[in-house]
Amino acid sequence: MDLKRYWWPLATQTELDAGKPLARSLHGVPLVLFRDAANHAAALLDRCPHRHAPLSRGKIRQGELQCPYHGWRFATDGRCTAVPGMDHETGAKPLIPSFATRIEHGLVWACTHTHNANPDATTPEPVAPAVLEDVDWFFMTDTVQCGIAEAAENFLDGFHTHFVHAGWIRRDSKRQTVKASVHRLADGVEARYHDEGLQSGLISSLLEGDRQASMGRFRLPGIAEIEYRGRRGLNLLVTAWLTPECEGRLRIHARIATRRGLAPAWLKRALLRRLFAVILRQDKTILERTHANIEQCEKAGLDAPLLDSRLDLLGPSIRSLLLGQPLKLQNDEAIYCRL
Repeated sequence: MDLKRYWWPLATQTELDAGKPLARSLHGVPLVLFRDAANHAAALLDRCPHRHAPLSRGKIRQGELQCPYHGWRFATDGRCTAVPGMDHETGAKPLIPSFATRIEHGLVWACTHTHNANPDATTPEPVAPAVLEDVDWFFMTDTVQCGIAEAAENFLDGFHTHFVHAGWIRRDSKRQTVKASVHRLADGVEARYHDEGLQSGLISSLLEGDRQASMGRFRLPGIAEIEYRGRRGLNLLVTAWLTPECEGRLRIHARIATRRGLAPAWLKRALLRRLFAVILRQDKTILERTHANIEQCEKAGLDAPLLDSRLDLLGPSIRSLLLGQPLKLQNDEAIYCRL
């Protein structure tokens, strides 16, 4: 599957609004993000053609990038507009590859499928969160050393929460019998959990008065989403975009959304940010340790396939989707498990 033909989020709007160049990577390509004089987002290869200095270490001058080495300046299309100390005009030909950018859902997106500012006509639209309206939301971002399949399965797997997030999400001593079913989506796969009461951890007790339904879904090219609903509608929606910076490293943009209610948004944000900082740190630790262990075993010639069980509801399907393989699912086939 060609992940390069998709849009990927590289930063939040707030990060790009800082008024300075922003260094990012996508599929191993170093990029520099910035805003032009009209406040439009732009992305160039993060390399000055003169002496290959990183432009992201430079400055923005009147909506153009200024190289930190010799002060060459570049427009959003990669043209050199000024060379300090040179009398004659610069050429009209772009000297740096530019990449398509757009702003959607509070994020700055880029596509490296073509080396120009216009995406291919076949490029799918950026993947949106399941719920956009009547919610309070904020972003949390981080990087993690692992692949998309590893991070997505971790995010959507309920059976590690009793141990990695013991007491925060669930407790091993307070499991409940739940009916789970998995079905295809147009661009992914979803697990639905039926007859699940409130989770036994701190987060559920603070955020939910009741729970009627819960879903976990993966959508191509790399979005994982958890949704909890009660009698009054949405309780919690966490949407994580898993952007591949390079082989084995992701930048995660997690959008945490709750139903608007009596509590002010700033208060919920302050509480949730502290809680989810713990959860994300715990997941990052186990993911990076596991990824490093896999790499070490492979280098020692001890690579082996993953051993899946019936409780691995989404992992096998996520890997198949990313490999462009058909899913081996019986839609809505239910299994009973102790979650």
